[in-house]
Amino acid sequence: MSYSLGIDLGTTNSVACVWRRGGLETIPMDGRATMPSAISIRPDGSVLVGQAAKKRAELAPQESVTSSKRYMGDDRTLWQIGERTYTPVDVGAIVLKELKDKAEIYLGQTVTEAVITVPAYFNNNQKRDTKLAGERAGLKVLQLLPEPTAAAISYGLDQGKDQTILVYDLGGGTFDVSVLSVKGNRFQAIAVDGDFHLGGDDFDLLLVEYLLKSLKKQTSFNLENILDIFWGRDKSPGQGTPSEILVAKQRLKEAAEKAKIELSESQRTIVTIPEILGSYIDEEITIDTYNRLILPLVDRTIIKTKSVLQAAKITEEDIDRVILVGGSSRNRLVREKIAETIKEPYISARVDEVVAQGAAIVAGSLSSPEEDITPIEFVNVTPFNLGLRASTEKDLDIFQVLIPKNSRVPTEVTQEFTTLRTNQKSVDISVFQGEEKTCSRNTFIGGFRLDGIPAAPAGQPKIAVQFRMDNSDLLLVTASCSNLRTQQILDVNLVSREEELRTSQVEADIIFLIDTSGSMSDELKGVKKSCLKFADKVISSGVDCQLGLVDFDLPFLGNKYNWEIFQPMNPKNFPRAIAKLEIGRLGGCGCHIGAMNTIPVIEGFIGAFPQNNRLKIGILISDEVGNEADAINRSIHLLKSAQVSLYVVGVAKSCHEKIAKETGGKFWNIHASRGKVDFASLLDTIAVEITNLALR
Repeated sequence: MSYSLGIDLGTTNSVACVWRRGGLETIPMDGRATMPSAISIRPDGSVLVGQAAKKRAELAPQESVTSSKRYMGDDRTLWQIGERTYTPVDVGAIVLKELKDKAEIYLGQTVTEAVITVPAYFNNNQKRDTKLAGERAGLKVLQLLPEPTAAAISYGLDQGKDQTILVYDLGGGTFDVSVLSVKGNRFQAIAVDGDFHLGGDDFDLLLVEYLLKSLKKQTSFNLENILDIFWGRDKSPGQGTPSEILVAKQRLKEAAEKAKIELSESQRTIVTIPEILGSYIDEEITIDTYNRLILPLVDRTIIKTKSVLQAAKITEEDIDRVILVGGSSRNRLVREKIAETIKEPYISARVDEVVAQGAAIVAGSLSSPEEDITPIEFVNVTPFNLGLRASTEKDLDIFQVLIPKNSRVPTEVTQEFTTLRTNQKSVDISVFQGEEKTCSRNTFIGGFRLDGIPAAPAGQPKIAVQFRMDNSDLLLVTASCSNLRTQQILDVNLVSREEELRTSQVEADIIFLIDTSGSMSDELKGVKKSCLKFADKVISSGVDCQLGLVDFDLPFLGNKYNWEIFQPMNPKNFPRAIAKLEIGRLGGCGCHIGAMNTIPVIEGFIGAFPQNNRLKIGILISDEVGNEADAINRSIHLLKSAQVSLYVVGVAKSCHEKIAKETGGKFWNIHASRGKVDFASLLDTIAVEITNLALR
């Protein structure tokens, strides 16, 4: 006989429950119902978890991690402690492993399965990493259950009546609000909303800021820098941050949390810290002062609450019961605002345990060795729009929604797409989640490239993309081409960090290398015009781009090239450089790229790129070519060493094609533009290619 746990992995505290002997039991954690979601690493490498870690964090904050749930799904947040780096998944796994171990001692048997709750408003990345943390802790995650649904199950099970419930869940680091329909033991989410960066921790920080201001005239420390650390604007606290500031941060946070708890029951409290930052704190805080500080945050939750009612297409009169969940819902201002907005709320006597209890009911219904548990049926909805990047000639960053927000899950949607260019051989499937109209403003959750598309006119190939969401609101994406024998599948929940695309704004230096010899006389006017359009197109796509220019020519009867460099500049200044381009202005007759005497031109071109970590892209436009093998190989070596990708509008079946391929760029035939293809549109195509490269 083996029991499955219901686990509420919280920002501040975590809870584990089990359905046993016909009822719910909360697993004791060192004599308490809850366990702080904290870890602390001793100098010898041993790990403290829970209450012991929370106490040590006050003395050694640089060796401790608290509130890691706020960073779940964010691979940029890391904690360097000793010789090891910890990710949010690592911390979550350690906390979950401690809950598992304590449960095994309590139950007297091995525990291998669990239902873990997550905020309803968690995005796919956050849910994926929560599941991964559970698996690293040695648990088979039966279900990721939205916290409001868990609370509704705990409250509404066997109530004996149909009702519409609004669950207001304000925890330590996240806020959720959901409307659910309860019919017998069937729980159906209708609409969800929330903010995964709003919770009791933010209330604490407002109190901390208030207390720090009282120190302003008593200490020599730069309080603005201290506030940056508290509010998370300092991305690397502990890396070069004075230890006294880190200790002060933890002591102030502990004092603020204690004051918040006291103010949930009394009219005033006194915060006393005898020695801090070279001074002391002895400050009385009244409930009126506290409410004034937190009112903007509480109002944000009320706006979300009204929004979820609108999304559910109901009014406050349609709500039968409002359930408050999460430790921060004990706040009196919260209760007053909810009563004003909807109706007097219901507050569980064990508000910290209700979510884990609901998870335990579901865990028991899924795998309980006992037969006395009521079967549970629940239907959830996805909290965000889900879709992918679609591009047109005019807009490269369209967010095409396939699964709208508040769609029931599990669900499956298939939509057909096509190619943007003639003979396009591949498409990038980039999946995003969010509410904005452009992908760059939403959350990237995975992607892959579908290769091998047969040559065909633009718009002819049929590419089917399927989104499938499971009961845990986790996504599987499949793409296939009607003329392609194979398909590509992306399990978004297993995508590795190396495979992830980036949604942050891309930084790029782009330099044109343009042939201004006489043979380009028919093209140069179009090149100049298209270069300006190119700048506008790339900038509008969200690429942070500096544009540079190198024009070059071989003088009459000479064997040394002349060239002029315009260093990468603000795109607004780029037209002035382009305006200077004229045929023969450098005295020339030809530009044989691939001849050994062009190596200095290539070196000058590469040297024009600033030494930084930005994307380096070159665009060569020339209709003349040399074929010296040493020069070709040397050019490729120089470009690859400098990490410059060269896109070439040049001569087909020449070194131009090889250089583009070897450096990671692409090639277009310049002669195909003469009388057959609008040359201006050629650079538009390059803009699409480079933007896709930058945003991949």
